[in-house]
Amino acid sequence: MVKLLRINFQVFLIICLFSNLYANSESKVKVFQNNVLIGEINTIQNKKLFSVNDFIEITKSNNFINYKTQKVVFYIDNKKIKISNQVTFIEIEDNLFQLSSNVINKSGVYYLPTESFFGIIQNLSDSSSIKYTNNEIRFTSISKDKKIVKKNVDLRSEMEKWEFKTIVIDAGHGGKDPGAVGYRGTKEKDIALDVAKRLEKKLSKNMNIKIIMTRDEDVFLRLSERTKIANESNGNLFISIHTNAAEDRRASGFETFLIGPNKNEAAVRVAARENAVLELEGTTDKKLTNEDLIQATIAQSSFASKSEQFASMVQKEIKKRVQSRDRGVKQAGFYVLMGASMPNVLVELGFISNPSEEKKLRSPQYRDQLATAIYRAVEQYQKTL
Repeated sequence: MVKLLRINFQVFLIICLFSNLYANSESKVKVFQNNVLIGEINTIQNKKLFSVNDFIEITKSNNFINYKTQKVVFYIDNKKIKISNQVTFIEIEDNLFQLSSNVINKSGVYYLPTESFFGIIQNLSDSSSIKYTNNEIRFTSISKDKKIVKKNVDLRSEMEKWEFKTIVIDAGHGGKDPGAVGYRGTKEKDIALDVAKRLEKKLSKNMNIKIIMTRDEDVFLRLSERTKIANESNGNLFISIHTNAAEDRRASGFETFLIGPNKNEAAVRVAARENAVLELEGTTDKKLTNEDLIQATIAQSSFASKSEQFASMVQKEIKKRVQSRDRGVKQAGFYVLMGASMPNVLVELGFISNPSEEKKLRSPQYRDQLATAIYRAVEQYQKTL
């Protein structure tokens, strides 16, 4: 009886061993080049997600992983692919493609949805070298003497793009566009420019960072020109500075906005007023719908968490320094934020339509406090990167 139990136990151990081996094998996706097995990629969630790190190692793709910003660049068929942790899309040659689920980072290993990702790659070109079928990755159109994925790329330049080294400060309105005008004739464009210049001076003095001003004098700029300046400068943070206004002169306080679908009537009114410059541009035929905003929000989802984080810091720092109502962080449809390919916010410093707040905004000391608050927010934000 004891002997029989021993035999059964040994059989049980052998079954468990083979079961584990089979399970481990089943948890991997095989990679073939010209029908030759060249490696296996680890997966999770029953092969629904594959390891990008393993893929890069097996295919010997040029790559760069920024562990601070949790972004990855690698290449397939000479196409540059960029992914960011926790977003639901990938960027391929500056075009965005929606994934079936978000990117996951587990202890420095990045995972992408397998079928969704390789489906996108295959649909990009009929001549794509890569095919994913039956849980196998096959490179079919590559000669034996050619590497699977190869792209001569300056990885240092890729790394520099992700360093926090350029801030774009946008002083709202300007020139023929005065913005909102207060009871005493104070113009939004003048307050915005003064605070922007003060902020630029503080950042230049105290931080080793490049500052780009969309305008440093009283000139008119189209909204599209402002984001073009930001993008061409490879900015890492876009700050648009404004003052608020309302029909109710009792309205008061400061608030910071992100791009997104309009959540309430007050936000709709603020966005409509700031977007009114389109009339001066001769582009009043443009109607910004919630669908447009949803698309813009998706396109900027990789920046959303950072934008919101910085916006919260701005609110916190202003609250420390001025006696005014904290109206919080909100979402609305601002044209000037839609095209900025970086974390971006629009700061409303106060209600110029409120006689009491207009008086404060006319004070150089008060404007300096506001500039200091935004500077401190930038300083805190940099520490999180």
